[in-house]
Amino acid sequence: MAHLKDKLAEFFYNELPAAEITEARRHIEECAECRLQLQEFERIHTVLRSAPELDPPRNIIFSEPQRKSWFGWLDWRPLAASTAAAAIVAGIVVRLSPVPVPPAPVAAMFSVPTPIAQAEKVDYDRIINNVRQSEREWLAAELQSRDREIQRLQAEVAYYDSFQRAVMKETLENGSAIQLLAQRTEQR
Repeated sequence: MAHLKDKLAEFFYNELPAAEITEARRHIEECAECRLQLQEFERIHTVLRSAPELDPPRNIIFSEPQRKSWFGWLDWRPLAASTAAAAIVAGIVVRLSPVPVPPAPVAAMFSVPTPIAQAEKVDYDRIINNVRQSEREWLAAELQSRDREIQRLQAEVAYYDSFQRAVMKETLENGSAIQLLAQRTEQR
């Protein structure tokens, strides 16, 4: 069996299937690394269960939640796509529609016909590139927003980690102080 890693907690709480539990027990007997991880997990579990539940300090300032704009209901991406589609349809209609010719005098009917003016060609590549560029800008803004949120969450996790370490340290110090007191009272 491979190392327990992700299944360590499931093994500790007996949530693995019976076949995997027996295999995991055999592996733990043979593998010193997994045995140490299990012991560390048990120790942390015991310390955390015995730690008092504390409220976080009130002087912590977290960033304000981002307010949504009143334009939130208006998503520009479908609007851009529909505008591009309308431009394409308009270009096709202009290109295919016949150009009205004013009635000519009889003498002009026998002259050489004048060429019909061509409609301007629609630059589809430019339209597609503009849409893609606006999507890139939106995606970059979204990624920056999510990066800021990740950084904020990492700061909170770091705070809670240091707080947990301080509580663990204080708990262990208190435990050793209690043991010393108990030994002193036994000696008297």
